[in-house]
Amino acid sequence: MKRKKRVRGDSPPADSVWLPRWAPYAVFGVLAVFLFREFIVSSGLLFGTDVGALGYYARHWYAELVRSGTFPLWNPNIYGGLPFVDAMHGDIFYPTTILSFIVPAHRAMGWKIVLHVFLAGVVTFGWLRYLKVSRPIATWGGVAYMMAPVLVTLVFPGHDGKLFVTALAPLALWVTDWAVTRGGAWRFATLALTVALLIFTAHMQLAYFTTWAMAIVAVYRLVEARRAGETTGRVVRRFGSFAVAGIMGALAIGAVQLWTPVNYLTKYSQRVAKTTGAEEATGYAYSTSWSLHPEEVFSLIVPEFIGVNMSTEEGSVATYWGRNPFKLNHEYAGLIPLLLLPLAFLVGRRRGEAWLFAGLAAVSLIYAVGATTPLFRLFYWLVPGVKQFRAPSSVMFIFAIAVVTAAALGLEGARQGSQEDDWSERARKITRYLWGACGALLLLALLGATGVLTDLWVSVLYRGIEPAKAAALDSNLPNIERGLWLGALFAALTAGAWQLRSLGKTPEAVFVGALVVLSVVDLARVDTQYVRVIDVNLLYPRDDVTEFLLRQQSYGVPFRILRLPNATQGSNHFAFYGIEQVAGHHGNELGRYLDLTGGRRLFSARILQLVNVRYVVSGAQAAIAGLPEAYRGRTGLVYELPGELPRAFLATEFEVLPDSQALPRLEDPAFDPSRTVVLDQAPESSIGADATGRVEWVERKVNAQTLRVETSGPALLVVSDNYYPGWTATIDGESSPVLRANLTLRAVRVPTGSHEVRFEYRSPMLRAALWTTIVSGLGAVGLIGAGLYLRRRSQSPVPDAQS
Repeated sequence: MKRKKRVRGDSPPADSVWLPRWAPYAVFGVLAVFLFREFIVSSGLLFGTDVGALGYYARHWYAELVRSGTFPLWNPNIYGGLPFVDAMHGDIFYPTTILSFIVPAHRAMGWKIVLHVFLAGVVTFGWLRYLKVSRPIATWGGVAYMMAPVLVTLVFPGHDGKLFVTALAPLALWVTDWAVTRGGAWRFATLALTVALLIFTAHMQLAYFTTWAMAIVAVYRLVEARRAGETTGRVVRRFGSFAVAGIMGALAIGAVQLWTPVNYLTKYSQRVAKTTGAEEATGYAYSTSWSLHPEEVFSLIVPEFIGVNMSTEEGSVATYWGRNPFKLNHEYAGLIPLLLLPLAFLVGRRRGEAWLFAGLAAVSLIYAVGATTPLFRLFYWLVPGVKQFRAPSSVMFIFAIAVVTAAALGLEGARQGSQEDDWSERARKITRYLWGACGALLLLALLGATGVLTDLWVSVLYRGIEPAKAAALDSNLPNIERGLWLGALFAALTAGAWQLRSLGKTPEAVFVGALVVLSVVDLARVDTQYVRVIDVNLLYPRDDVTEFLLRQQSYGVPFRILRLPNATQGSNHFAFYGIEQVAGHHGNELGRYLDLTGGRRLFSARILQLVNVRYVVSGAQAAIAGLPEAYRGRTGLVYELPGELPRAFLATEFEVLPDSQALPRLEDPAFDPSRTVVLDQAPESSIGADATGRVEWVERKVNAQTLRVETSGPALLVVSDNYYPGWTATIDGESSPVLRANLTLRAVRVPTGSHEVRFEYRSPMLRAALWTTIVSGLGAVGLIGAGLYLRRRSQSPVPDAQS
């Protein structure tokens, strides 16, 4: 039978299985409810390790301030202060963040995850329907992707930004293909908005990986168009429009989320020392950290193989024996899509697209294994941006959507090809392949049951395994054996379902339904381990130590606290209550501040004095020699650090030193930080060595501070908060330069007399970025509206002239 040539833009072929239009969405909704049923029916929090460390604190604090009428530009509560937008505190501008202003922040965080898992099914379904895949098979594809552990298990580490991008990836591919294939300014405007949406998730790395996949799909479609007879000029214009749309989406519509964070990451963040500012060996080691290793790659077939690290109600589970320090999520994309992927080649249809998505999956996997192969050096040296990121394994969501897409195309090809004269031979090839895959998995199961598989693995691929990892492997052996047998079972059921379908003994509805059920069972066995709900009050309980510190804070004199590692409270516990901490948990701290307080210096009395630490919080059973005890409670001990400098004070002497000499000078016992300050540049005018005076706080808000200063001579007002370019100063309303003092703090020269000094955070770059986002976003929406209007008008019937 002669095959009909497929023309892009044709309507999808009629489905041979009747399926109501609403049915796929109902399936996705039911599965989302199934996965998160405990959260939905409770008032609890979807647990994630980073949620407890930073995520909930940052979002709760942000939501409370916005509700009170303040948009925070500065977070004063951790690490001496951080720029809120620049240092990235989560999905600040992402559309679903509005939920945080309506419902409690912890519920909003959970509902955003539920909605995005559901969305992943919906957009994958739409993407596959766009590719002319039947509704039942597209439903299977949506189920396979939305339940893929590479997406769902991101809940446990609290990586909601990664989860958002992973959910949006099929939409990004769909809009890319649609825009470059059909053209039109309004379609490219839609593409630009999609890119901006990726940027607004605030996970730049996964947004960056998604643009790789978008570019590959765009190039493939344009090459395909050229081979089909499209003119070179039109193809070039389409590619140019694609590039412009991507740039506009990221740099213009996404400006408010991109400009200042990129500036911060490349100039001020502690990550500079590990990326662009690092030596080659250090930078390469950073960029390849948290790669997939052979054990993780094998786990793409048998997810139990690698083990897990997590805490449960019964205790800790530590069966992860891979080469990374620990593992909190899984890159598994499902066995069923992997088994079905070769169908895209065996059915003999749409081979170009089969190679596209199989190739995309292969490139993603090669990147994900990092330094395991030398090929990563090509990415590291040739692809701009790679040096900025670590964790190559994060790219595996592209692997997942590529595999699911290729598998769905294979199934669709089989569905359509079953009506052709030469189909029986191709069907037999597929049957032989599937049973062969089943046989291979059965052999692996037998090797696993006898211990041969893991013995060979350790002796050949994992020589020198650490004793702790070897012990974890021993603990994981029962799980490995079970996973191998389950893999063989799923392969056998898939092969059997296919054989019955190819012989005409089961209808298509039963076959696709069987694939849906097999995928749900296969994926849920991994997903459900990583979805936990806890009482939100367990994260930051308002204990007696917290109450004591809040009482001290109520007296109006600012101070910081040092939380020792043995403290029972979490890393950002006190910051949650507005008690400023010298450290905490963030991951994107100011580099100079960590230079001052990092490592052993965090426990140096001199350094703690410089950064206004008054109290040290320790575990209840600890004791610190030489420090007076300020409070003893049920949940800890609080010690008072004598001789701390006030948050704001007057210095009458200064020394100008480069950063390389500033820190040794500050640590010098002969240096008196109460009188002398180290500057990176001299003030515009001299100061009086014998000046005296006093400093009084008038107002302390997140974005502004006001002080009243009286001094008998010119002096330097030193504020022990982080210096950052956004901070401006005025003295009695007149602008005055802010100086960088003591490596990372702020200072301003104050003339003789009584003055009001006001510090205010103003970022011209952020303001310009905001207006750029608003104007370009409205422009894109206008283009889309005009395009839809003209399209609808052109499709309207022409009125009869005689009517």
